[in-house]
Amino acid sequence: MRRCASLHLFFSCDCELPTVTFSFPFILSVITAAVTGAFAANVLWRWWHARRPHLLAWGIGLLLYFIGTLAQVILALTWSPLFFALWYWCGALMVAPWLGQGTVYLLWRRGNIARNIQMALILVGVMTLPWTLFLTPFNESAWFPGADMTRVYRDVTNPDGTITPGILTGDSRGTVRFFSPVMNTWGTLALVGGAIYSAWIFRRKGIMRNRVVGNWLIAAGGLLPALGGALIRLGDPSYKYLGEMLGAILIFWGYWLATHVPEEETP
Repeated sequence: MRRCASLHLFFSCDCELPTVTFSFPFILSVITAAVTGAFAANVLWRWWHARRPHLLAWGIGLLLYFIGTLAQVILALTWSPLFFALWYWCGALMVAPWLGQGTVYLLWRRGNIARNIQMALILVGVMTLPWTLFLTPFNESAWFPGADMTRVYRDVTNPDGTITPGILTGDSRGTVRFFSPVMNTWGTLALVGGAIYSAWIFRRKGIMRNRVVGNWLIAAGGLLPALGGALIRLGDPSYKYLGEMLGAILIFWGYWLATHVPEEETP
């Protein structure tokens, strides 16, 4: 098969795109990319006018959510080391912590706790991005047109004991994969735990029911992608794409409810 001659390292791609198979995971990925793109644009537009740090953190997290799912769509059509690296770096390392960071800014407004956590997050991001792009070996032969990335990105042990190599080869120790469970666990706890705590506070005070419901939706939306990722580690990637899409929709819905103050509650 002919390959593009230039920029082979990052944009190695089929010069003639393969016939697109509109599989269920592909359609879900397209919907998720559209939802997260619109969501990120909305939040970043609000940040541009309000300049609140929690909006910037959420906006960055949603932008990374969009990039990761867009890369997922592209990888179903053609192979690209660049987009595979972005797919893994955004989804496995950065989205959950940045969304959680927005909640941290809302809950810890005093002192420098939120700012210090963000500096640590930036440091990990700056370190792992070039590590993922340049130092992580990729097994291109594991990819095929219409590939389900959750099934081909890592080695798979077959029932007969043989191993089918994945795109991201090798043990997690000493590689960027080591950071994945740490970053996702922290980000999910911050996002989901913060949303549950906020819902409890508003419910206890008996005010702003829209924020109670909105925060519950955000918590549910934060749990779904995390559940999909946990099932992947247990060998069942079936719910990954559905969890991504429903998670994005629920968080968007919850955000809209939480930021929409009814007229009767407006001071």
